[in-house]
Amino acid sequence: MTTPPPEREEPAASRPEDASLPRPPVPFALRPEVEADAPFRLALFRVSREPGWDQVQLPADLLTKIMEQQFHAQTQGYRATYPRAWFQIVTVDGAPVGRLVTDRADGLHLVDIALLPERRGQGLGEAVLRTLMNEAAAAGAPMTLQVARDNLGAQRLYARLGFVATAANETHFTLRWPAPPVPPERAT
Repeated sequence: MTTPPPEREEPAASRPEDASLPRPPVPFALRPEVEADAPFRLALFRVSREPGWDQVQLPADLLTKIMEQQFHAQTQGYRATYPRAWFQIVTVDGAPVGRLVTDRADGLHLVDIALLPERRGQGLGEAVLRTLMNEAAAAGAPMTLQVARDNLGAQRLYARLGFVATAANETHFTLRWPAPPVPPERAT
């Protein structure tokens, strides 16, 4: 039970030569979610679902009510399925720009990642993922996640980072990144 990661189709580089340039590290911070983050999280949830929901012919107030219900159902579902999960807010310069939910019960499982649309395609998602991959590698544990079949941008990102498909259903692929073995001198 996951939601699609944040990166829908990544925007193309503005000039062909830009695509080959290495991206500078994107500075970000993670902090625990607090109740005061609920309005930001709901707004992020809504913009993360727009690619399909913006086509639904419903009155705006009804669509708002449906989104709120789905948001609450997702939150409750995550908390029930992953009782020890870390619910975090991604910030840049102190401002919230995304959400991250991870579970460490068996390796490192990325439950959910979502970024504001204006922050996608700039390397921030990759920076967050690489931070998680470094954590998994230090523990000698794999990292797993699910990605929606229609989320082609995220699929390309995950493939580029070395994730491989291990299972699939009608809506999602399950991906795994096998952490490199911990060197003997670091193993305890």
